[in-house]
Amino acid sequence: MITVGLLFGGANTEHEVSLGSARGVLAALDPTRYTVVLVGADRGGRWHRLAAIDDLRDAGPGSALPDLTGIDLVLPVLHGRFGEDGTLQGLLELAGVPYVGCGVLASALAMDKKLTGEVLRQAGIPTVSGVAVNTSNEAKAAASIGYPLFVKPNRSGSSVGAHRVDNEAELAPALDDALRNDDLALIQPLEGGEEIDIGVLQLADGSLLAGAALRVHPADGAAFFDYTAKYTAGGARFEIPAALPADVLANLTDLALRSFRALRCEGLARVDFFVDTDGSARVNEVNTLPGLSALSQFPSMFRAVGLELSAVVDTLVERGLSARSTRRVLVPDKK
Repeated sequence: MITVGLLFGGANTEHEVSLGSARGVLAALDPTRYTVVLVGADRGGRWHRLAAIDDLRDAGPGSALPDLTGIDLVLPVLHGRFGEDGTLQGLLELAGVPYVGCGVLASALAMDKKLTGEVLRQAGIPTVSGVAVNTSNEAKAAASIGYPLFVKPNRSGSSVGAHRVDNEAELAPALDDALRNDDLALIQPLEGGEEIDIGVLQLADGSLLAGAALRVHPADGAAFFDYTAKYTAGGARFEIPAALPADVLANLTDLALRSFRALRCEGLARVDFFVDTDGSARVNEVNTLPGLSALSQFPSMFRAVGLELSAVVDTLVERGLSARSTRRVLVPDKK
């Protein structure tokens, strides 16, 4: 039996999203193969060992660091800041505990949308354009892009703090909300293409498998695929597999795999694109810890190619153990 530490919760705006992913993963972990230890971070960032996921809501004072005693492998499902951004991964590296998913560098890079774009463009991968702003230069940046445009935090997920802006009067409140979630915001042109997503799963031997392409159809009247649409039943419809010409699908798959490698991802990622009617594509974001709840895109993509979430989780555990089982603390030779 492998003892898996399922880490969830977190001190950020995606706390509830993480709880949903934890429920999905827990249901997918085969009890004949795994002993699961639930370790949750409350909204204040304090850690707790728990008997049930929902016990986190009324947990006691907790501790500053997670108790990883007796855990063979950590499976983190903390989305957003202080979970998906390399901070938790660094803690696990220092503790010498194997874990599932991207390491410190990839996690930190992909959480920073501005840096993600810079790295991908250096690798020859087309990305959504835009400028990073703070309160001193937003007007000039917006004027250079034109309306309508899109404002979002540089480091955030699940469309928290993201807004469509149709005119100058809407810019300041949108920017204020974005900057409540990060000290830098991105102003981008409103993309006219469709959102198509590709999931990437890494097998135990290091090879990569792409899931079925997913086309997002936001609900009628929705300005974009926002937080409510992502986590509310009926908020959007997913077309899986997306009906795409063979050459467009091949290009998206190639770009997704290249993005995974360029950012030095590990285990899993979801690459989100905007695709125009002529088939041209641009990477919008790379999510190194995509949602794993019943409503999430990533499990649906692989279900469409014959892998249920239980098989995906098995693969992630196998890769996590394989990739980090040889980790050693380097000790300088004594003179």
